[in-house]
Amino acid sequence: MKDKLYKIMSWPEIEAIVYGDTNCPNTILGRHYSTGYTLYQMYMPSALSVNIIFSGEKKKLKMELADDAGFFAVAVLGKDIRDYMYEVTFNDGSKKNIIDPYIFNPVLSDSEMLSFSKGTSHHAYKYMGSDVVTINGINGTRFRVWAPNATRVSVVGDFNDWNGKIHPMILDDKSGVFSLFIPGIEAGVGYRYEILQKGGEVCQKQDPYAVSCDNSRNCSIVDSYEDYKWNDALYLDSRVVLNKEDAVVNIFEVDSTLWDESNKKLNKTDISSLCKYVKEVGYTHLLLNVSTANFYCLNNKIEKNQLKNLVDSLHALNIGVLIKWNPCYFNPDETGLKIFDGTYLYGHLDERKRYNAMFGYNFNYGREQVDDYLVSNLIYWIEEFHIDGIHIDEISTILRLDYGKTEGDFASNIYGGNENLEAVTFVKKVNSLLHTKYKGIITTTKETSMYPKVTYDINDDGLGFDFIWDNGFGEDYLDFLRNNSKDINKLTDSMAYAYSENYILTLSKEDVIVANNFDSERVNEGVGYFDSFDVDDNMKLSMKKATLGFFMAHPGKKLIYLGQDEKNLSTKLNECYSQLPSFSELDRYKEGFEWVTAFNNGTGVISFIRKSELFKDNILVVCNFSYENYNEFKLGVPYEGKYKCFLCTEDKAYGGTYKIPSRAFASIDEEYDGKECTISVSIPPMSVSYYSYEPYTEEEFLKIAHKKALIIKKELELEAIRREKDLVAEAKRKAKEYNNLEKKHKKN
Repeated sequence: MKDKLYKIMSWPEIEAIVYGDTNCPNTILGRHYSTGYTLYQMYMPSALSVNIIFSGEKKKLKMELADDAGFFAVAVLGKDIRDYMYEVTFNDGSKKNIIDPYIFNPVLSDSEMLSFSKGTSHHAYKYMGSDVVTINGINGTRFRVWAPNATRVSVVGDFNDWNGKIHPMILDDKSGVFSLFIPGIEAGVGYRYEILQKGGEVCQKQDPYAVSCDNSRNCSIVDSYEDYKWNDALYLDSRVVLNKEDAVVNIFEVDSTLWDESNKKLNKTDISSLCKYVKEVGYTHLLLNVSTANFYCLNNKIEKNQLKNLVDSLHALNIGVLIKWNPCYFNPDETGLKIFDGTYLYGHLDERKRYNAMFGYNFNYGREQVDDYLVSNLIYWIEEFHIDGIHIDEISTILRLDYGKTEGDFASNIYGGNENLEAVTFVKKVNSLLHTKYKGIITTTKETSMYPKVTYDINDDGLGFDFIWDNGFGEDYLDFLRNNSKDINKLTDSMAYAYSENYILTLSKEDVIVANNFDSERVNEGVGYFDSFDVDDNMKLSMKKATLGFFMAHPGKKLIYLGQDEKNLSTKLNECYSQLPSFSELDRYKEGFEWVTAFNNGTGVISFIRKSELFKDNILVVCNFSYENYNEFKLGVPYEGKYKCFLCTEDKAYGGTYKIPSRAFASIDEEYDGKECTISVSIPPMSVSYYSYEPYTEEEFLKIAHKKALIIKKELELEAIRREKDLVAEAKRKAKEYNNLEKKHKKN
C-alpha cells in the first residue's frame, strides 16, 4: 500500500507545501479522490505521528510520514465520505485533535467576488478579515485577505507556532482574495498573515480588515460582531432635524471617549461623567479620536461595547457623536499596508504620487478595491457604532498633487494641473453616499490649501462637506495674542471671508499643540492653549475667558478641546449660543453681523452686533483685548435704544473682579464712529461683554421727542432772546446813527 500511496501522491505539489510556495493548498491538502482511492494528506512539521479518527468509529487510521519535513498521508480504497479529524501527537508528547481546514470552501461567493472586484460592496468588512462563524456545524474562524500579487499567504498565530507553512490560504484568482476557515479558533486569538511576496520576500502583516488588534504584540485579534441592543431609534429618526445646516453645532473634542472630570484624564470605567458634563455644559456633539493605524480597530482606551454604550447614552441626551476618520494616508509600518503583497497594492507605483507630504503613504483612490476598503471602513463606523458624522483632517494633502512638494517631486494630472482628480472623486463619493443613505450625518474637514467650494453642494461643483474648520481664524487669533494685542486686524480679517464657506471655529487639540510650539507630548500631559503665553496665572485665566466669549460670539459653528473651556462660564456661553437667536439664526448670512468698532485706535477694543430676524433680539458684543480698564468708553451704535450688559467674562461669577451694572445704557442722539447714536460703557481689561438691545417704546420715543422739543424750545427761546438783544442793539445803533446825522444836518 505504501508504494501505491507514493505513486498516487503529487510530489511537486507536496514540495510546494513543504517549501511554502503555493496559493492553492486545497488541491493537495485534505481529502481527495484519485484513481480509485481516497487520499488524506496533511502537513504538520512539529508532529511525531498522526492518526485519522472517523466519526463514530473506535478504530484509528495511522498516516504515513511521507516526507520528513512533516508531510503525512494515507490512502483508503474507494470513495470515503466519512466525517473525520486528525489526532496529532507532537514531538513533546502532547496530543491534539484537529479538524482538517481544507475540507471547507471559504472562498468568496460570486456576488461577493463581483462587488469586491468592482469596488461597489461598501460592506466588505462583513466578509473580509477574520470572522467567527459556523460551517457545516463546525465552529471556527474564517480568514480572508486581499493580496492578488502574493505567491502565498498563510494565517499564523499561537495556534500554529507562527509557522507560515501550516495554514496556507486558498487564492480566488478572480478577486485576488486569499481565504481559509480554521476550525477551533475562537475570538481573542492573535494572528497575522505571513505573505510570500512577489519577488520572494517573506513578511508578516496585520489584517487590514481586523476589528481588534493588540499593539503590544503587533498583531490582529480574532473578534466577532457581538449583538448590542441599541435604544436610540428615536434619536436616529430625529437626527435630520438636529443636524440640519442651520442648527446649532457646538462640538466638544476629546482624545478618547472616557474621562475623569476632576483631572481631565481618561478613566476606562466611567461613561456617565462624560455624558453628564457634555449635557450640563451645553455641547451638542462630541468629537472622538477612537481609531488607530489599523483602520477598523479601536484604540486601547476603549472597548467596542463601551463605545456603543457611550454613543447610546449620548443619543439619549440628544447629543451627536463624531469621530476623526483618516482616509488620507496610511502609516509606513512594516506590518501594515506598506508594500502589502510585494507591490504598492494600497498605494502608488509612481514614486511621485506615493508619499504623503506630511505623514506616510497616499492611498491609490483610482483602485476600486482600495476605494471600497475605505468606504467600507466608514460604513462600519456608522452602522456598527451609530456615529453621527466624521471629521477628515489635513485633506489638503490629497486634494493637491503638489501639496508640500517641490517642482519635479509630483506628477501632474492628465490635464497638466495639480488637482488630484481621483482623490476629489473619492471625497465627493463619500459625501454623496453619506448624505444620501444616512440622513443627518455631518461631515467636516480641515483644508489649508485654499481649495475652493469645500462646503458647496456636489451639484454646484463642491466637495459636499457640511463644514470646514476655520484655520485662518485660529492662526490669526494666536498671532494676535502673541503680539500683545497690537494688531486689531488679526481679529477682524476673518469676517472678510466668513461667509465664503460653512465654517467651524476651533480651539481644537491641534490648535493647542500649535500654541505650544508643536509639543504634543506636553499637550497629552494636560498643558493647555493659554499655558503657552508668558503672563501670570490670573491673566492667563482672563485671556482664556475672553477668548471663550469672543469665540462664542463670532459667526461660525464651534469646536473646543478638552480642558480649554471653563465649566461655569462655558455653560452660560453655550446657553447664549444655543438659545439667543442672534447667535445662530443668521449665522451663515452676512445680514446677521455688523461691525461697530473694527479699527485699530490703540485701545485694544473691538465691538460688533449679532443680528437675528427680529430687531429686538440683536446683541452688542464688546471685546477689550488690552490690559487697560475703561470706565467711560464711548461707542457708536447704529440703533437708538437701551443696551444692558447681561454677561461679562470678568464677572465675579466667573472668577473675575467686575460687577455688571444693574442699569441699562441708553443711547444718545450723537453721531460717533460713523454711527447715528452713542453709548458710554465701562469695560474691564481682557474681557468680552454681551449687551442685550431693547428698542425704545413709543412712550419712550415720545418722552425723548418731548425732551428734544423742550431742548429745541429752550434753544429757540435762547436764540430769540439773543436775536432780540441783537435787534435792540441794532435798533439803538441805527437810532444813534440817525441822531448823529440829524445833528450834523442842523449845524449845516
